[in-house]
Amino acid sequence: MFYRLILLFLLIISNSAWSSNTIAIIDDTNSAFNIGKSGYYFIDKDQNLSFDTITSDKYAKRFRPLNRDYLQFGMVQGNIWIRTDVAIRTSNMPILLTIDSPRLQNLDIYLPNLYENQVQAELGGARPYNNKKIKAPNYIFSIPANSPPVFTLYIKLSSHLPINAEIKLKTLSKMSSDAQKELTFTGILIGILLTLLIYNVFFFIKTSHPMYIIYCVLLVGIAVLHLALHDQLSQLFPNSVNIQEKIYNFAALSCLCAIVFFSRLYLETKDHLPKMDRILIAVGTLNALFAIIFTMAPEKINIMVLSFIVVCTLIILTTHAIIAFIKNIPFSGYYLVARLTLLCGHFAWLMSVYGIIPSVLLFEWGLTLTIIVEAMIHFTGMVAQTAPLLQRHIQKNKYSQTEIADLLSDLSSRLRRQINIIGGGLSYLEQAAASNDTKLFLTSSLTANNNLKNLIERIDLLSDIKENTLADQPSPLLLNQLIDNAYNNFQRLDQDNAQIELNTYKTDHVEILQNASILQHLIESLAQEFKHFTDQPLTLNITRHEINREGVTLLELKCYPLPTRIRTTATSFDLGMHYITLLIQHLDGEIQISESDSTRSITIQLPMHARIRSVNSNMSQQHHFDIILFGQEDNNLHKALTVLQSHANKIEHFTTLESLLDYLELPAKRESGSIILVFDNGGHIPHITQQRLLPLMRHEDQCLLISNNVKMSLDYAKKLSFDDLLAYSELDSQLEQRISRLIQKGDRLKNTSLSRINPLHKTP
Repeated sequence: MFYRLILLFLLIISNSAWSSNTIAIIDDTNSAFNIGKSGYYFIDKDQNLSFDTITSDKYAKRFRPLNRDYLQFGMVQGNIWIRTDVAIRTSNMPILLTIDSPRLQNLDIYLPNLYENQVQAELGGARPYNNKKIKAPNYIFSIPANSPPVFTLYIKLSSHLPINAEIKLKTLSKMSSDAQKELTFTGILIGILLTLLIYNVFFFIKTSHPMYIIYCVLLVGIAVLHLALHDQLSQLFPNSVNIQEKIYNFAALSCLCAIVFFSRLYLETKDHLPKMDRILIAVGTLNALFAIIFTMAPEKINIMVLSFIVVCTLIILTTHAIIAFIKNIPFSGYYLVARLTLLCGHFAWLMSVYGIIPSVLLFEWGLTLTIIVEAMIHFTGMVAQTAPLLQRHIQKNKYSQTEIADLLSDLSSRLRRQINIIGGGLSYLEQAAASNDTKLFLTSSLTANNNLKNLIERIDLLSDIKENTLADQPSPLLLNQLIDNAYNNFQRLDQDNAQIELNTYKTDHVEILQNASILQHLIESLAQEFKHFTDQPLTLNITRHEINREGVTLLELKCYPLPTRIRTTATSFDLGMHYITLLIQHLDGEIQISESDSTRSITIQLPMHARIRSVNSNMSQQHHFDIILFGQEDNNLHKALTVLQSHANKIEHFTTLESLLDYLELPAKRESGSIILVFDNGGHIPHITQQRLLPLMRHEDQCLLISNNVKMSLDYAKKLSFDDLLAYSELDSQLEQRISRLIQKGDRLKNTSLSRINPLHKTP
């Protein structure tokens, strides 16, 4: 039984091998026929057999069926003879034999039924282009019109290069249609290359960076390589031999040489990997040398040497890409993807060249498409990372592509969060416009929008500092007002309910004469960058020190505890720590990060041009506001009264809500604004109290909630329409400062048309 199965298996194999068509037929229904389906082949390894010998009965039996569409023989030492019977059953329609075999050296065609042993066409790369009777990229032979209904066709192929051929019989209309499709696809690829070339020429003119001109050489080489592979350049040299192979070899090695030198500039290998840079220079020079050798005398060196050089170079470049990616060299991600694409694509194409992968599409189009994809990856990386239109200005200021890429990456990560918040909020509003929570989402979206505006302000300020185009400060600005502005802006921008304890020392009556806007941005940035995303508060102390120079004071800003994400050195060009460092450098300040008892802190010292403002003018401003205390008498309320005894403001105290409402009735008739201190004692509910107070408050009136509720947060207090929050334990240290800040805020609101923000949640 086992032997029967073996015989059955051999029978199936033999049937498959000999089941191909025995004759190539062209009729009214078949406009094309692949010779591989009907032909037979024989390899004359010694290349000494004549046509008469090949056609004799002795050798006729040695022909074996092809039975495949695409003929891939690989490297063959000798002549390949192909034989097939042809039947033409069409009338008055030209029939053409097309041999699509790039880089084929010798091609002879015989028709023994018509011309006996006389060769009818001598074509191939080793013969002049003028030998072609039909001038076309492929080898085309017209079947004589007087051929018998059935005749035998012999084709002889030989080459010192890998032999790959697609041999077909076609009608004239079919051949024209196929040629049109091939030219169209070639035109699309050349169009892509031309577009990339134009852009790179433009970038080179604008930036004068040699990377772009080498990239242009690469693009031109790709185009020449593709045209040479499809034998569309031989017609330019009609009387030369082996011109297709020479152009192909020169284009291939020139592209490889351009890729090597382009890699040096793309990753700035000279600075990041000096040893690898020297290796790349040697590899690029070696490729340039072999480009000359393979162009002048391609037949003197085995073609496998060229393949070996290309493979070794690509392996070195891929190793270079992996090392650069591991060392986190800027832009190495794009480069690694491009290198892997070229390595895999070329490896697949090389296997199709040597007959391992039988694919005509891969052989004719795979290499070109691979290099175009690789080139577009590089181009995408250059456009996304180098900001080429600003390259000249960046080089003038000694900023590298690394810094610009870090900045763009940082902007992307920061803006992405804000855009996501806005998109989420707006999409929610679209779906639930009538929901009670609509205002809450709208507030969140507006906060995100304010953050985007703040990022733009940072970029503008950074640009002004770099270009030295900062406008002069129009008028002096009170230091306390500047600090309040920074604190209020932080509260307006904060999205994480962060707790900031802002303490000031010796800052009263001080006017900043220069760089007030930069100082305000610095305070805002410190609060935003160093805040904690937990319940842990960030303490920011601002202290003024006298120094022995007229008109100059020393400001000390101290922040602690620093989050663990804050690094001691700013190694990247971003809008975080590096931006803060640039502001400090512009103000001629000093920065120091220290650690004590596991608490990291940062200390900044800034020399500022300032002056002391007259106390009377500030006191007159303070007199515009009355201080009103609402709450039951207890130790905390008495403590607050004790702190406020030094104030010249009018102070009132109410223990019942009705008496307070009577006092605040008709706000338009009141001469002064009010700072209302609501104590969370006596059993009254703060948010109900605030809702009854809110309609009677003027624009400049401020309301401070003093609470002993540890669960009460500043964010929630502000949602209840309180302007600030103070704990009982902070009365001694913070009350006077908070009241002063609220008075300054109220004074600014008095001179604006802004209305007071209504509470988000209303309780009936």
